[in-house]
Amino acid sequence: MPPPRDVLKINTDAAFREAEKDGAWGYVIRDCNGHRVMAGSGRLKWVHDALSAEGEAYLEALKAAMEEGISRVAIETDSANLVAAVMTNRFDQAPGGVLFREIRVLLSLHFVTLSFSHVSRNCNGCAHELACSGLQRDPDQPVTWSDPLPSFVKNLVDRDLIDPESGE
Repeated sequence: MPPPRDVLKINTDAAFREAEKDGAWGYVIRDCNGHRVMAGSGRLKWVHDALSAEGEAYLEALKAAMEEGISRVAIETDSANLVAAVMTNRFDQAPGGVLFREIRVLLSLHFVTLSFSHVSRNCNGCAHELACSGLQRDPDQPVTWSDPLPSFVKNLVDRDLIDPESGE
């Protein structure tokens, strides 16, 4: 669902490899028409678990939005646990607890958050693909793109616009 006219939608996702204890993150920020505003991708050298990786993805997206002066947001993730970790203090003692507390502070100080919701992986495909591509990046070289985005990112976003459920 598109956000209201004066709100930008942020989709975040993470990839996690249990055996290596590493991962990656990805996000995309779009306007009310679904047009791409910015996106990012990066690799995590070390991460304890999948929920911590999801928190890192969310934090990276918020930092990028802050740097661009974005403050009115609707946020989507395919991690129901991340929504619970950010919206409550139930996960504050988990390995990623410090991340969740930092996210809540950033949200309260810098953002007007219209919504923070869980969506299916199908509805989060672009952020998921960006996270997967982050696994191939140098951990010290995360990337944030502003419009105009690279062609592979444009294709991911445009595919979501055609049919966000199936990518077709």
